[in-house]
Amino acid sequence: MTPEELAGRQRDDGSWGDQGTARARIVTTIFAARSLQEGGHGDQPCLGPALDFLTATAVVDGGGSIGGTRETVLSCYTGMLARLFVRAGRHQEARPLLEWIVAHQPVVFGDVVYHRPAGPGWGDYLLHKYGGCMAASTTCLLGLVPAVSALATAREAGLAVGGEAHEAALRRLLVDRRLMFGRSGEVMPLAGRTKADPAGTRWLVPAFPLDYVIDLVELIDVARRVGVPLDAMGEAVDLVQSWALPDGGWPMLGKRRLPVAYRPEAPDRRRASPTITRRVEALGLTAAQPGR
Repeated sequence: MTPEELAGRQRDDGSWGDQGTARARIVTTIFAARSLQEGGHGDQPCLGPALDFLTATAVVDGGGSIGGTRETVLSCYTGMLARLFVRAGRHQEARPLLEWIVAHQPVVFGDVVYHRPAGPGWGDYLLHKYGGCMAASTTCLLGLVPAVSALATAREAGLAVGGEAHEAALRRLLVDRRLMFGRSGEVMPLAGRTKADPAGTRWLVPAFPLDYVIDLVELIDVARRVGVPLDAMGEAVDLVQSWALPDGGWPMLGKRRLPVAYRPEAPDRRRASPTITRRVEALGLTAAQPGR
């Protein structure tokens, strides 16, 4: 779907989706807007009305909600919304979401507490498994990555929100995990286990557009931005470099089931993807690394 086709499917209220209520179109609108922005089309006129819709509908008491209620506020969507606003230069709308992350988001792995905000908690579910992640009593990595990515994006944009403790906590957690490994030493099954993917590791492969499931390129990007040293993510870097095509570039190997999104190309392991190649090159890891 081209940006023009996506714009043609936008509703009068700025949202996307066939659902009957505005609240039910929050998730569809987040992913559609994200696909445009992350696909290099952040200047599309339709993006502004979409962000207006999300400001009015998806932000509840500062958190990013998938259903327009306090009980449906989740870290992953709070982070996604905050990044959308910061990247669009809409810092006023981003600030409540960023402050929500700082005030409420714990960073816990098993019995190791990397960071716990001092203020009143938001809900016990922020400490536990949701979205297909990690284990009970462990913060959801699918929530932490976009949440801390939003804090890093704000810092890079000169927006002071006090996210340093969260960035440091995620850095320590990712160093301990070598980015992608659980306590057992196996790759975390972040995408959920299926018959076709019994290990639940299909999340690793580079994909565009992305939904709530990260891919390895996004995980390395966040790790790099919070200061994880290269020698603590060697396996992840090696895996990304192993996908490089002989004639240059990186292919798109995965896809997400999004009903409405900008899709510049289909997965093709034999052909370089401009989108994935641009994302990998932005990591600064494409050249041979010293000592490797």
